[in-house]
Amino acid sequence: MTKIREPLTYERTLTTIAQVIGWDRCAAICGVKSVEAVRRWSDPDCETEIRLIDAERLDRAFLDHGGDHAPFHRLHGLRLDLAGREAPDLCLAGLAGSSAKETGEAIAAIIAAASCSDIRTTRRARKEIQDALDTLKTALAAIERRETGEGK
Repeated sequence: MTKIREPLTYERTLTTIAQVIGWDRCAAICGVKSVEAVRRWSDPDCETEIRLIDAERLDRAFLDHGGDHAPFHRLHGLRLDLAGREAPDLCLAGLAGSSAKETGEAIAAIIAAASCSDIRTTRRARKEIQDALDTLKTALAAIERRETGEGK
């Protein structure tokens, strides 16, 4: 049976990278003698964890293998953002509505920017995308707080 690796965890991020570059490559990059040692870093029930320098090395390898982002870097930044984000409204239905509205506006602005090179149109698209991301991150922070009991 496959273990569940929760979203927004280092264990899941490592697994994502290993699916692209392979567990044996991960071990070689991190200077670990056995693949099993690296696999333990991806086990949520194991107390050993990946070192920051190894996460950076794996991010670079992921990018070198055609990845479009640095997975550990993205995860780390997002987790820090969520930790400091105010999420006073724990009404997930209200946050879902706000997220749908902002995301819809962002999609409409992206479509407009795709057919127009006017600087105002692209500026509006960037603004709408940022608004959508902010709303979605607030919703994610509310879910995290609810799950940890901070918002109850």
